[in-house]
Amino acid sequence: MKAARIIFPGFWFGKSDLKEAQALARRGVGGFCVYGGTAQETKDFVARMQDVSPYDQLLFCADISDNLREVITDAPSLPTNPQIASMQEHDAPYRKGYLTARMALSVGINWVLAPAIDLGYSSPAFSDLPLTVTQMAGDFVAGLSNGGALNCIKYFPGVSGVLKTLAQMEDAEFLPYKHLFRRADAVMPSDMTFPNIDNDNQAMLSDKVIQGVLKKRLNYKGCVVSFPLYKGHLRYEEASAVKMLHCKVENILAPKNASGVIDAVEKEVDRGLLVDEIIHAVSNHELFLSKVSAGPEPLSVKEAFSVAEHDFKRVLVA
Repeated sequence: MKAARIIFPGFWFGKSDLKEAQALARRGVGGFCVYGGTAQETKDFVARMQDVSPYDQLLFCADISDNLREVITDAPSLPTNPQIASMQEHDAPYRKGYLTARMALSVGINWVLAPAIDLGYSSPAFSDLPLTVTQMAGDFVAGLSNGGALNCIKYFPGVSGVLKTLAQMEDAEFLPYKHLFRRADAVMPSDMTFPNIDNDNQAMLSDKVIQGVLKKRLNYKGCVVSFPLYKGHLRYEEASAVKMLHCKVENILAPKNASGVIDAVEKEVDRGLLVDEIIHAVSNHELFLSKVSAGPEPLSVKEAFSVAEHDFKRVLVA
C-alpha cells in the first residue's frame, strides 16, 4: 500500500517542473490536477506521467468552476451555467456535461471536478432555487458520466448558507446534495468557515462538517476529496492534509508541496494511524479506474473539440 496514491499533485504548465512531476509519479501518486496547458501539452503530460508511474492507469483531474477552458487553454468555451439555465433547450445541461467529458477524455483527463451546486452565490451557479439546481446539476452529471468522465459535486455545505442555521440549510443548500449523492463520484467541501456548524475550522478541515453533517446527518457514503490545497489559505499544509484525512477526506488535491504532504501522510501511517482510511481510499480509487475503463473510447482532440464547437453554436442560436 502506497500512501502517496491518495495524493493528486497540481501541475501548472509553464510553471511546474516536469522532472519533479515525474518523480512524484514514480513515487506512486494517484494522479494529477492539471492547469493551464494546451490540449497537446496536456495529452503529452498525461502520457509521460503514465509511462513512469508504477500503476497501469492514473486519474487526471480538471479542477474547474464552470468550463474546461479554465484548464485547457485552447478548448472551446461552452455556455456558462447561468447561460445554460436561461436557455430554452431542456437538454442543455446534459449536453454541456457530455461535451465537457468528451473534450476532457480526448486530452487524457478522466475526472472533472464539477459541477458546483451552490445556490446563486457566484458565477458557476445554475440557479438560486434548490430544485432547479438539483435538476440541472443532475443532468450535467449524467452527461459527464455518459461521456466517460468522473464527477465531483461541490462546495459542501453550500457557500450561500454561510450565515444560515442548519435548519435553514436543510431545505435549501442541502437539497441538491441529498438528491445527487447516489450519482456523485465525490463531494468536495468548501474552504470557507460556517459559524453555525464549526466556527473554528474551514469546512474542508472540519470534523463537524464532514463527519457530523455530510456523513451522519445527510448519510453520505461516498468519496470526499479535499478542496485544492494550493488555494485553500492554509498556514500548515502538511498538518492540514493529515487532519483532513482524519476527518475522512480520501484524496488530497493540488498541494503546494506534494512531496512534503506525502512525507507527512507516510509518517502518520508509520505511527499506525490512517491505515484503514488509506486502504478504503485506494479501494475507491480502483473502483473509479474501473468505471473510467468501462466508458466510451476517447475521441481525437480535433473531433471532440469540433463537436463541442458545433454544439455550442447550435445551443446559443436556439
